[in-house]
Amino acid sequence: MTQAIRGLGWQVAAAILPLVAGCLNPEFLNQTTGGLYPTAPGDEPFISVRAINDTSADLDISIVYDDGTQPTYSYFIRKLTPEGRDTGILLEWPILRVAVGDLNNPFLPLTIAYYPDGTTTGVFFGHPALQANVDYQRGDTIIFHFVEDSRSPAYVRVDPGRIAGASEQGTFTRDDPFEHLRLLMEANGF
Repeated sequence: MTQAIRGLGWQVAAAILPLVAGCLNPEFLNQTTGGLYPTAPGDEPFISVRAINDTSADLDISIVYDDGTQPTYSYFIRKLTPEGRDTGILLEWPILRVAVGDLNNPFLPLTIAYYPDGTTTGVFFGHPALQANVDYQRGDTIIFHFVEDSRSPAYVRVDPGRIAGASEQGTFTRDDPFEHLRLLMEANGF
């Protein structure tokens, strides 16, 4: 009995530690608590694009994407604070390319960082635009992680990442918001 309580104690501690430390990794939380909710669309016809601010600056971010029908679309995130930390957009598949700032020139400093001391600087993505079926697949989550880096000209580096949608299929203890959105769109003729 005591060993079972200790085992439960470790599981509770493992689940609470990220919350106390100020960082919440949904994949880690799902693994330790039995899969509360999906962090990627999985088998639904979307991709999720998230921006995470791990800097001391407020950020104005332009997420640009191309679905093949128009040259580009932009989704603007205004003043993503370090406290707000994480936001994003859900896009209907297919999305051919995704980037921060500019799809064709990764060195245009189109993200703006507003530091607490009043300094403002432009941040560039620094990577080629991410491409469908190369850098991500249908059902994935793309992450643009903004971190402070003294080696970068703007002292901010952008690291792209991905949560594979294939890892998000299965049962979750809470409702799947991606499935609900698809059903709502189908019910309304989209």
